[in-house]
Amino acid sequence: MIVQFIHLILLCYGCTEFAGYYSKMPHTAAALWVFLSFLILFLGLPFLKERVIKSGKIPRFFKTYNIFCFIIVIWISLFFCFVNPASAFSDTKLADFSTLNIGLGMILYLLFLKPFMVTLYEMMRPVLAEEQTCDDFLRARLTVPIIFFPPVLLWLVIEDLGLNKGMELMSEIKTLVFAPLFLFGLYVLSPRLFNWAWKTENASKELVERLLALSERSNTKIAGVKVWNTFKEPLPNAAVAGLLSKFRFVYVTDFLLDVFSEDQIEAVVGHELGHLRLGHVVSYLFFSINAILVAILTKSLLVIYFPYFYINNTLTYILEIVVFIPCFAILFTAMARYCECQADLFSVTLTNKESFVSSMNILKLMTGSKPKWFPKWLLTHPEAEDRIENVKDNSQIKINSLIKSSKVLRYSLLVMAVALIIISVYPVSIVFNWSNLYNAAQAGNCGLVTKLCNSLPEWLAEHPFVLEQKGVAAMKCGNYGIAAVIAFKANFGVDLASVLKIPHHSGSPEVAFDFKVMQLILKFLNFS
Repeated sequence: MIVQFIHLILLCYGCTEFAGYYSKMPHTAAALWVFLSFLILFLGLPFLKERVIKSGKIPRFFKTYNIFCFIIVIWISLFFCFVNPASAFSDTKLADFSTLNIGLGMILYLLFLKPFMVTLYEMMRPVLAEEQTCDDFLRARLTVPIIFFPPVLLWLVIEDLGLNKGMELMSEIKTLVFAPLFLFGLYVLSPRLFNWAWKTENASKELVERLLALSERSNTKIAGVKVWNTFKEPLPNAAVAGLLSKFRFVYVTDFLLDVFSEDQIEAVVGHELGHLRLGHVVSYLFFSINAILVAILTKSLLVIYFPYFYINNTLTYILEIVVFIPCFAILFTAMARYCECQADLFSVTLTNKESFVSSMNILKLMTGSKPKWFPKWLLTHPEAEDRIENVKDNSQIKINSLIKSSKVLRYSLLVMAVALIIISVYPVSIVFNWSNLYNAAQAGNCGLVTKLCNSLPEWLAEHPFVLEQKGVAAMKCGNYGIAAVIAFKANFGVDLASVLKIPHHSGSPEVAFDFKVMQLILKFLNFS
């Protein structure tokens, strides 16, 4: 499922990190972009649709859908490269609010999504269900944005409120500290988001009673059962959401209820209950917290040990996109596949192997296999054949052993989180001091700047960031000579302070100073 969010993650990066990157003629670029957008929507898409329909070839749905989504994201990101809408508020604090750009980017995404999906619907019409209307098809495509956009916008508002106070890096770290609490709330309230995205309905009394009895057998409490609206699409699926038992629901698609037998439905729901009984939801939460802690530690170490690298925003964004996000995706999907296999085994011990295998065979026929080009190590769910083999090879496994192995995973993630917190204390404390130093320098409080600089470790006294804040404080206090000395030292690594201190020279001060300056210049030019 994480693959469905990749293009939306890239949309967020495109709307913020590269906004105004080439903003030399923003109004001209915006006008040209709007004109080309009309050509794409009113000429390009109809031409493509007619050409595909005339060819008689029906494109592959997922491939075409992903291509369309990435085209939309790239096109919107191109707009933000030339135009930075937040710059219109340059005289206010709103100029630093990334929420403005991402909010506009999301609106543009939804505006482009409709004509693109209408075109896809017309091209796929021969293989779609007869009763599925274009509105149904479009509403089904909106489920992922509905799940993704609200939490992202809420988080960005929190982040923006933090970034407008003090040093940007420290504000960013302070905001990340609140991320575990934010994630906890998101896990608790996720059923409400799913209810909205999937337009759920209450399940029948008979189904609720049967599945509640199954949850009691699995020693797992749930608040109820919801029918997941697939908008006339053949989606045999089930899910579970909610961290607390009072807000925890099992979701079953209407299509699965129509196609699967009662025993097969119990096998599928047993798998979802396995995620709860084995604590996989908590494991996912701990994993996400670890990822946040790694981000905090990495950002702190970069600004301390590689300041010039971190100051270059483009390099840091590339690092996040090329290194951090792929590593997170690879590790998360690996853990997800492991949890899926464990939940499969739990379902077999709770129901029976035959029902589970038959349900997997139906899923295999309906969903098909993954594209050959897509690597297995990026799948959140193992392929149906692998899941069936896993169940056959481990048919004698007991629930207690599954619970024990799941605890090992959960506690390992918890220990890792504690270790990361301990390791992060020192670098984060340094950045915290730097935040106070930054605020003092901006306020022109030279006394406090001196006090804070003296409290830093000796090896950080010559750090470019520390020198920069000293220079800012000196300028604000009117000490322009000291500011010049600090600027020269920061840029050329040469200490002019020794030049200005000439207490024991036999000549006049002017001659001594000229002599020292000439000596410095010759040394700098490698002539002495």
